[in-house]
Amino acid sequence: MAQTLGIIRLFWRGKQYDVVKGVKFRIPGIKNDNVNGNFRALRSTQYQVGEVQATIIPTVDTSPTEFSPSLGEDELQLQADTGKSWAIADAYVMDQPEFSDDGKAQVKWSFNTYQEISS
Repeated sequence: MAQTLGIIRLFWRGKQYDVVKGVKFRIPGIKNDNVNGNFRALRSTQYQVGEVQATIIPTVDTSPTEFSPSLGEDELQLQADTGKSWAIADAYVMDQPEFSDDGKAQVKWSFNTYQEISS
């Protein structure tokens, strides 16, 4: 039976964060765009940046400043329970995340390069 993604571990700047199930990611690459003509659509391509969206569970040793967009690029790693990992060397946080009293903070990273590793 084939296995699907079940658990993803997330490491940002070398520190592991607990995350809520539902981490989303998209690798960078070419995407198609529709160009509408009179009676048909044509296709053009453009570059689409990679993206990771995760809801972290901050603990007492987590500071909101760890996710400041002003810190610039750094390493983000995703490790799946299937044995695959993605090492992203140039990830950067898009917006300062909002920390809430329900114990969660949604963080969104963008990136251009990655390496997929299978164990």
